[in-house]
Amino acid sequence: MEARVLNEYMTNTQLTEILEVLHRMDKRDRLRTWGGFFKSLLHLIPLILILWSTWFAYAHWDELLKEISKAAAESSAAVMQSQGSDFSKQMQEQMQKLMGQ
Repeated sequence: MEARVLNEYMTNTQLTEILEVLHRMDKRDRLRTWGGFFKSLLHLIPLILILWSTWFAYAHWDELLKEISKAAAESSAAVMQSQGSDFSKQMQEQMQKLMGQ
């Protein structure tokens, strides 16, 4: 009889320990689930930005192209003007040297 009581006590103790382990695992799984949810939300942000920028470029393509071409024209005009003035100075110096001889 005493062995039976001891066996029941051991079984109850083991079951209690198993329940505690399962309870801790449940908390951990709940945290993992929430962590996975927030991680997936963070991964959606770049996708949303790519989709929005693609739509914006499609919707405003003409305006963007005008701005890019305007900036490129101004930049090339500034470069040509600075290089052109140097070229014209060099040409005048060469002409003066040739005429002076």
